[in-house]
Amino acid sequence: MTAILLRTGVDMVDVERLKRMIELSGTEFLESSWTAAEREYCADRPERLATRWAAKEATMKALNRGIGRVGLLDVEVAAAEGQMPTLLLHGPAEERALELQLDTWSVSLTHEDRWALAFVVGAGNGPHGQHQ
Repeated sequence: MTAILLRTGVDMVDVERLKRMIELSGTEFLESSWTAAEREYCADRPERLATRWAAKEATMKALNRGIGRVGLLDVEVAAAEGQMPTLLLHGPAEERALELQLDTWSVSLTHEDRWALAFVVGAGNGPHGQHQ
C-alpha cells in the first residue's frame, strides 16, 4: 500500500545581515552559495539572494539534512521573470530526495523590508508508514 509522502521546510533570513556577509566576503561567498544562474537572476539584489538562501535551508530541512551533508549549490532555485520559481536538486540533495522517494517539489518565496522567507514542500509516493 502506498501513501502520499510530504516533507516540508521553512526558513527566514535577515536580508541586512546577508547583505553585510556578502560585502565582507565578496565574490568567493557568492560563488560558493548561489549558482551562476541564481546570481544572474538576482542581479546583486540582496533580497532575492536572501530568499534563495532561505529556500536552500528550507529544502535541507525537508530533506532532514543540514549544510555540510547537502551543499548550498546542491539546491538551486530556478526562476524566470513573472513565473513561479522551481527547485533543482543536484548531488547529495538529489540523492537524498530519491532515498526519501520525493519527486515533486514546490517552493514559495517572499521578502518584506529586511526579512526573506521560503517555504518548501517535497512530495512523493513512499511506502505506507515510511518515516525517515
